[in-house]
Amino acid sequence: IISLIIYMANKKRFPDPATKAKTDKGATMVNKEEIRMSATEIRQRIYALFAVFGVVIFFWLSFHQNGYSLTYFARDYVDLSVINIDLGFTQIKGAEIFQSVNPFFVVFLTPFIMWMFGSMKKNGKEPSTPMKIAIGMGIAALAYVFLMAIRVTPWIMIGLYFILTVAELFISPLGLSFVSKVAPPHLQGLMQGCWLAATAVGNSLLFIGGILYTTVPIWACWLVFVGATGASMIVMLSMVKWLERVAK
Repeated sequence: IISLIIYMANKKRFPDPATKAKTDKGATMVNKEEIRMSATEIRQRIYALFAVFGVVIFFWLSFHQNGYSLTYFARDYVDLSVINIDLGFTQIKGAEIFQSVNPFFVVFLTPFIMWMFGSMKKNGKEPSTPMKIAIGMGIAALAYVFLMAIRVTPWIMIGLYFILTVAELFISPLGLSFVSKVAPPHLQGLMQGCWLAATAVGNSLLFIGGILYTTVPIWACWLVFVGATGASMIVMLSMVKWLERVAK
């Protein structure tokens, strides 16, 4: 509702696409060579986007375990007796309370992450969006390494969600920004939809976490997600130069 109010209040300030189309009509003429080159560029941009879409599937598969196998893990391995918040009209206790940690950190950390990138940009040290996505994959892998190596307490679970949220902020909004920048103008909506489709595919594979959690040792379960995100990071790093070139 708040988002809708903000949208309606600012709607008149948005540029009118119809007006822009009338202004641009007939302003430029392109020859056959430019059309051919444009088609080649469009193809390269689509290839680049689908490469990123394929990689982020594994991030969402690993990240959204926070609503599945990680919640089961908190239920089975964390001493939840210390978590009992009395709000008067209800009590909050149990593993489900950890579901509130990620949304809190998203709101809390986003301004800091954006400030950090802005500061790095001023100093000419800001990494490219593909590099940020690769870093986010690495951070997600570290989150599961962290879970494997540390004795489990409620604070450790909060630390885990903190790390995963940082990874999310390196990938989710920046990934959408990358799609917006790289997608050919006439395919903007379709490519944004494909990004969301990649997210949906990752979510549809969450059952893998449940199978692993119930069939293999717990360290092996988390090791799979370390491998998935770590491999995704390596793939992204191998494509960074190409993706940066396409984005330019």
